[in-house]
Amino acid sequence: MALLDDMIPLLIEIQSNLAQDLDLETLARRFGYSPFHFQRVFKEAVGETPWQYVHRLRLEKAAYLLLITGDSILDISLVVGFRNHETFSRAFRKAFGCAPSEYRKEGRREQRQRIERNRDFRGRSCTLSEVRFESLRPMTLLCIRTVGDYWKIPRSFSNEDRLWSRLVSWTYERGIASQGLPIGLYHDDPTVTPPAAQRCDACIPIGPTAVPGGRGLRCLDFAGGGYGVIEHTGPASTIDQAFRRLADAIRISPRYTFRDGPAVEIERDTLVGAEAAIHHTDIYLPVSTV
Repeated sequence: MALLDDMIPLLIEIQSNLAQDLDLETLARRFGYSPFHFQRVFKEAVGETPWQYVHRLRLEKAAYLLLITGDSILDISLVVGFRNHETFSRAFRKAFGCAPSEYRKEGRREQRQRIERNRDFRGRSCTLSEVRFESLRPMTLLCIRTVGDYWKIPRSFSNEDRLWSRLVSWTYERGIASQGLPIGLYHDDPTVTPPAAQRCDACIPIGPTAVPGGRGLRCLDFAGGGYGVIEHTGPASTIDQAFRRLADAIRISPRYTFRDGPAVEIERDTLVGAEAAIHHTDIYLPVSTV
């Protein structure tokens, strides 16, 4: 874990700069290691070689953009760091078993069918609000990056939580003004990214000024902006229904379309009942106007 904590700043830099040259020598230079030593340390910390990690992120980002944008396949390939259409298409087919154009066509066909099938869907074993569109304000967030299965992340401030509880304790011990509002930034599509590689930033608002982080902790300037939002009330196991309902509402909206950025969860409260904990969570997906 210590190795991964040390690597987090570089992983975030890679995530934000997929279009740049991210070969082994370039990455090793940024970390201050020789290429040989860097490759060994990186694989020990992340579970993949630098090339495997960058290559996977580029293809997963491309798959996401194919489904949420109308950008050309060539433009998408360049945005995620491939030098030409042919190299991208070969890599994409090897990873997903079909050409990028086929992936987009089949994905959108499935989306249309699901939207039609679930037009009146309001939740199964949970309650979903109507979808609305609003702006989130800019915030300074104190974050911890965690990598692993989204479904295994403990609820904030539960007995098992070692993320949000650590953030609040860290600010309290240092007299830093903070809000105990648990926010999660989810960077991956769990239907595409393997569970062990899924990235989440557990966050709380602080401020208004950023502070130096500690080991594994960092400050993030959250830009805010337009979002589609839905409220989910029910067991944690049903929250995927809210994501699907929200995404479908954005797809059929005549005014809004997806924009790039992580999904946001803001956990409001939890009621522990006789059978299961009932959670109230606001879920946001970033949008822009058409």
